[in-house]
Amino acid sequence: MSMDYTDFTGPRWVEIDTDAIAHNVRRVKNALQAGTRLMAVVKADAYGCGAPEVARAALAAGADMLGVTTLEEGLELRAGGVTAPVLMFAPLLSQEAGQAVRHRLTPSVSHPGVLPALAAAARERGEVVDIHLKVETGMGRTGLAPEDIVPVALSLRGYPELRLEGVYTHFATAVYADSFVRTQFDRLQAALEDLKEAGIAVPVRHACNSAATFGFPEMQLDMVRVGTLLYGQYPGGGNKGWGLDLKDPWRVKARILHLREAPAGTSVGYGRDHILKKSTRVAVIPLGYADGLTVSPLVRPKNTVDLFKILVKTVAAFWGYGRAEVTVAGRVTPVIGRVGMQLSMVDVSHVPGVKLGDEVEAGLRRLNTNPRLPRVYLRSGQPYLVRTIQGEMSLAEEGVDH
Repeated sequence: MSMDYTDFTGPRWVEIDTDAIAHNVRRVKNALQAGTRLMAVVKADAYGCGAPEVARAALAAGADMLGVTTLEEGLELRAGGVTAPVLMFAPLLSQEAGQAVRHRLTPSVSHPGVLPALAAAARERGEVVDIHLKVETGMGRTGLAPEDIVPVALSLRGYPELRLEGVYTHFATAVYADSFVRTQFDRLQAALEDLKEAGIAVPVRHACNSAATFGFPEMQLDMVRVGTLLYGQYPGGGNKGWGLDLKDPWRVKARILHLREAPAGTSVGYGRDHILKKSTRVAVIPLGYADGLTVSPLVRPKNTVDLFKILVKTVAAFWGYGRAEVTVAGRVTPVIGRVGMQLSMVDVSHVPGVKLGDEVEAGLRRLNTNPRLPRVYLRSGQPYLVRTIQGEMSLAEEGVDH
């Protein structure tokens, strides 16, 4: 018997348009310099979109490699049937080396202490493992000091099971087009020149994230690591002058669970912060701060201008401006009262014909969106896959009526 896909998701879900992901991959790749490869960064569950399916879409659209932060993220891709090369950015603990090698994941080496464990794991399996050396040039996080790159690279001659595939660094300020980017790039180039003089070949050199890829195209080298752009967003507000014509793949949706006509004087939500001034039609939606509604990252102001902007927003919020909003039947509607943990109230008085079960669209931040919300993947505008905490489900196999 056919059924609607929302029977699998419940009253709230996230729609991911994989055609948009593929479009963005192609646009970015076509804009790269000749010979530069594209690493699709799918860390943090592909920025909340779901790493396995996004990885599959990106690879089909022409991505050459995948990037994740942790071993766990790499293992999830392998469990999802993704066989393409995957670089892990975070340093591995020695006890993680075996799993990394067994699942053919590419480690980043930020400290030589992990090399014996990697070599032993590779030797046990009779394999040669590609590794990338990370150079610390100013991010202040992980990586080998530039003066240590040559000694560590030379030490690989004692580990025939390990092969140097790449050398890279990570920019700290590329999104701001800061001159420090050039300082970091010059430090990387100096380290690469030292390796060359020592007779050490480096097949893949990379430095650029999304912002630097087009903000500093001369730094693209052999490969770029692009994440933000693939999800339809421009870094730091971005530069749409790049001419990429990106598409947004992300939509958070829910259905109205409850409707009531509330008279003037009724209090709405915790703390009785919101008192209705007139008769209002109130809808209850199954989204709250546990799902990411109104949740924003804490940002430390960089300067007095940033501080002033934050103060203005805070004062505006006190007087009721800038409150959370959702869209119902194409109309923007305000969230009223305090946002609850999982249920929130919306004023739909101005939406004609609104009824129980109607669809609501909410603008949740991707990385703050609850991973428990089902992800529904669409192709050509039609849902074909649902991912829930129980796993993935092909809608075609379930006989879903589109």
